[in-house]
Amino acid sequence: MKLIDVIALSLLSNRARILSKTSCGLSVTSINIAAINHSLDLDIVLSDDKKLQILLCLIPENYKEFVVVSVDNKTVIWRTLGLSTTECVHRILDVTNCESIQELKFYETDSFDELPILATLPHIEQIYISRDCNEVFVHKMLEMLSKVTSNIDMCQDWFRNLEQFQKVLMLNMNSITIYAMNLRDPTRVRLSLDDLLISNAVHLHLYDVMISVKTLNRFFKLWMRKKSNPRLEHLKFLTLEEVSPDVLLKGLNALEMPQTTTRTFRVSDHTNSRCREKVVTGGLDVMRSDGTRATVAIEAKAGTTILDFYVWM
Repeated sequence: MKLIDVIALSLLSNRARILSKTSCGLSVTSINIAAINHSLDLDIVLSDDKKLQILLCLIPENYKEFVVVSVDNKTVIWRTLGLSTTECVHRILDVTNCESIQELKFYETDSFDELPILATLPHIEQIYISRDCNEVFVHKMLEMLSKVTSNIDMCQDWFRNLEQFQKVLMLNMNSITIYAMNLRDPTRVRLSLDDLLISNAVHLHLYDVMISVKTLNRFFKLWMRKKSNPRLEHLKFLTLEEVSPDVLLKGLNALEMPQTTTRTFRVSDHTNSRCREKVVTGGLDVMRSDGTRATVAIEAKAGTTILDFYVWM
């Protein structure tokens, strides 16, 4: 049977679900979900790279009785036969033997209809939040879903106050990536030393979020004294502002490594990380009080400065 037939069969009854799961042996590479204002779009990728898309509408009420399925440029409509949207999602996960969602994306979403459904998922590898989602929704979403995910990517447009921004930094995540969308907006969030000190992510990546070089210098000094986030393994900044190496490295006793020196940075928790290993060439090494070594790498190109801070665990 084809995947579309197996999933259709599983929705008929609980006995059909068990038969579909145990007899068909489906092989699914990943399942991604896009939440787009009152609907859930499931993108199922098979081992042979074929895709099956399933659309679940949450409103109006009578639309919840149907499931729209697209495969091989063909579209069919199923009845849910009394199953709730939550039950449909879990049937699909169960019959495809998929234990987690690869990526959950939120677009143009301002309703809370889908959150109770998504909160029942076993694990979400990564959550992406587009700039179209309003602040109230994002706050509620993180409150409900932060415990079932490890990685968050988000755009900074919705941050209207520093308190909400700090709540994101404090999340116990494997990685947090934040993009500033209004690059030339002088009112966009500027990170303080306290913001960096309360961050709790293993990997913190900040793109065009404003921060002073002196603040970074003070943060590195506190890291050397073991007075910052002990979980931090990789801190990354991409900024349009000029970064002075002399100001950044003042008082750090950094040791400049030859450009012929290459080291491979690997994350400590491979199973729970979407961050990939990277070869680090040269750089400036600093030492923490407990003997842990870290490397500061600065790269300037085309009006942009990229700063990486690698902690060798």
